Amino acid sequence: MADPADTPAPGALDTELLLKQARTYLAFCGQLRQFVERYQDSAPNQVDWGLALRQHFDQFRTAMGESAGEPGADPELARLWTLTLELWQQNAAALGIVAPDDEHADAWRAYRQAQSQYLDLLRQAAREALDLMEQRLSERATAGQLIDSLRELYNLWVDCNEKTYGRMLRSDQYSELSGRLFNTLLRCRPQGETVP
Repeated sequence: MADPADTPAPGALDTELLLKQARTYLAFCGQLRQFVERYQDSAPNQVDWGLALRQHFDQFRTAMGESAGEPGADPELARLWTLTLELWQQNAAALGIVAPDDEHADAWRAYRQAQSQYLDLLRQAAREALDLMEQRLSERATAGQLIDSLRELYNLWVDCNEKTYGRMLRSDQYSELSGRLFNTLLRCRPQGETVP
């Protein structure tokens, strides 16, 4: 149980809550990625892609509904994600997704693998930014310098993200991965098709 002295004054920014919500959001994004990967892995075996897509969205919507009933879960956030999911489902259905033919199946698998690694790298940078922000907030609290406004907190968040994303962008790993991502995507394009 938290020490009453650690509870922010009414009207004060609860930075611990904001960090917790950001970490929850990253965890949710990880669950969303797993949902998409399950769909991509099973979709080539489905005859009716539209049916497969609806089934996977229904499974995800059910999981979101269940999470809204968990103690400590924010039901408004769960409803927001459910609405977002419904919008994604409508947009995906409007795309008229077509299964890749056998000729391009390996290219698509290679692209999805590179994309997954790329998103993992981005998530890692986001987690490092949150860790850095938590460290800076702790240092400020120890020095008696509290965050006085949402703008000040936002500026700290931007600064931490600029540092971690900048470090990621300058890394050899990012250079290799972004090049591989682009090259595998180009291999998915049917031969003879020109890029506009």
